[in-house]
Order: sequence, then structure tokens, then C-alpha cells
Amino acid sequence: MVASYARVVPRSLLRRISLGLATCSVALFSAEGPAVAERAYTPAPVGYRSIQLQVGAKQVPTSVWYPAQVGKAAARIAADKKPYQHFISVGKIVEVLQGALLPRSVGWEFDLQAGLPIFADAPALVPDTSAASDVPTRLQQLRTSAGLRPQNCAIIFAHGYLGSRFDMLHLCERLASQGFIVASPDFSEGLSGAVSELPRRDIVSELLAKLRRGWGAQQFGIVGHSAGGGTATVSPGPFVCGRVAVAGLAPGYAGPDPLLVIASEGDGVVRLERVLQAIPSGTPCVEDPKNCDLSQSSGAVLLRRAFKPGEQAPCHISFLSAETNNAMISLLSPLLPVARALKVPVLDFDTYLRLQDSEEVASEMLPLIEDFFSTNAAKQD
Repeated sequence: MVASYARVVPRSLLRRISLGLATCSVALFSAEGPAVAERAYTPAPVGYRSIQLQVGAKQVPTSVWYPAQVGKAAARIAADKKPYQHFISVGKIVEVLQGALLPRSVGWEFDLQAGLPIFADAPALVPDTSAASDVPTRLQQLRTSAGLRPQNCAIIFAHGYLGSRFDMLHLCERLASQGFIVASPDFSEGLSGAVSELPRRDIVSELLAKLRRGWGAQQFGIVGHSAGGGTATVSPGPFVCGRVAVAGLAPGYAGPDPLLVIASEGDGVVRLERVLQAIPSGTPCVEDPKNCDLSQSSGAVLLRRAFKPGEQAPCHISFLSAETNNAMISLLSPLLPVARALKVPVLDFDTYLRLQDSEEVASEMLPLIEDFFSTNAAKQD
């Protein structure tokens, strides 16, 4: 889950950035932020499919969440509480971190619990049908209020180095319940070890084509964690619904798409000073997500406070879902002393063992990301 593009920044530069914040156009401390839109809408039931995305001669496991059309009777009986088969390849971890060869099939599979009722393979709720207008999602409501016709908007989630397509399943579910199609592929660096030697750019390109052809998507956004934040900033667009880089981004972004950057002072993998150096000049910066002004085309939330009393600010993997983090804890915590003895990078896993703040972080950060995508999608014809 570590971003490979981040450069080491001297502490002297960090002090200068902290004092001057030359890249940020507003103060980090803001008394009041813009009011968040009232959520007077009905979340859609969430459908889920696990598909194989064909990229050249290879197949890429991909999760797709979407607003589903589910009858009342089906809603009472068909929701799957543990719909996600999450395989962690110990062989892949050893290969990446130590260079040793171990079969990628060596590992454990976890059935991850959903945060919302999930309806596997349910029919998709098509925005321009009467069925959709009976129970408008937030996205449909916002577009209608703006005088725009409903249409399919899709978001891609990109995981980080040694990450998983399920890393931010809580965000993917939430966005789908508001009207977005959300697709999350496994990349070559993923924990599952299922994909070999495929550039991220190729996977994203083919996934965009698949979402257009198979799902009728007309507008797109992208969100990524760690190295996935780099993917979110460098992937060819357009992503008019926005780009969100969480705990890592590639420097030099100067495109027209809206950009939201989220980083933490407690991140021991992608340091806050690295993110500050990569943020485009003039980006408004705040410390409190509630003060992020989504009327601006770009923004950055730089977390410096703890989400649990007496603790530090969120670490690198605090942004991931509690379910995926708990799977990592159950598998890898017994191996942590060995990793420390061998000086194997643990990617803030040791810090998260103490913090275990995924749910607290999600309660504040997921609404912000949802608002960011919804606001931008409601601006597009």
C-alpha cells in the first residue's frame, strides 16, 4: 500500500513548508466551512458483481458496486452479509518485500462483511427509467435539481502497493447507494497475487471502456489510496466527476478535472511533507474536512489531529475499511515480531494495531468524498 513515486524530503524543507505553506492558498485553520447539503434522499439498494476484466490476454478480478433494482420482498431476504471473498497471498507479500519466491497460492481467504445490505447480481437501477424516479438516489436528485437529466456516472477505485480491490469497500458501497457505479480492479501489486505484469494504465483504460459499453457510464471519477492516489492523478481522463488522492499522489498534476487530496500527519509511509510538495500550487488547504469548500475546483485536507483521544493522527492504512484491516490483523499480527527482526517494511501496520481507527476516520472522510463526487457530477451536462 506504499506509493513508490514519493521522494524523500529533508526535515528543513518540512519546517519551511509548515511555516509558509506556499502551496496552499488559504489558512489551515478555518472557523467555518460551507454547509453540507441536506441528505433528504433515499439511498438505493446496493448491487454487487465480481467480474473478470479482460485486458489483452489476461483477466483482472474486478469488483463492481451499483445502485440496484430490488423488490421489497427480495430486500427482506436476499441481502448478503459477507459477499466479498478476499484472498491475501503470503507468497505475494514475501515476493514483494523480501524478493523470495513462494507460491502465490500460499495464503488465506477471508469472507469480508459488508457495511450495507448487498444484493449480489441484482439488476441495475437505470437512471432514466420510471423505476429510478420513484426512489431517487442522491445523485439523481442533485442532477434533477440542477436541471440535468439523470445518467450513469461511474467511479474507479485504485488500491495501493500490496493493496486490494476491497481496501475501501465501505466507500464503494456508500457511493453506489447514492447512485454511482463503482468499479475496483486488482492491480499487479495487489495482495491477491492474481494479476501479473499489467500496467495500471492499461487496466484503467480497459475498465473505462467496459463501464461505457457494459454499464452505460457517461461520466467518470477516480479515487485511489497510496500508490492508487498516484493512479488517480496520472490516469488519462477526463474524470469530470473528480479525482481523489488519499494518502499519496503523483506530483505535477495540472489537469482540468477537480482534485481532492487527503493526507495525514500521522502517515508513516507517505509523509505529509511529500504530499505538500506534490500538491498543485494554489490548492486551498484545510485541516478539518468539514471546512473543505467543494465549490472550488480543488482542495486538500491535511489531517493533524487524532480521531481517538490520546492518539496520533491517522496512519497510512487508517483510511482503509475496518474489515480489510481486520483481515490483515488476524493474518499478519503474529508475524510482526519476525518482520521487525528482519527489518521488513510493515507499511504502518504496527501503528494501526495500536490505533485501530478506521471507523472513526471513515465517519468523517467518507461523507467528504461522497460530497465531492456528487457535487461535481451535478455540474456536468
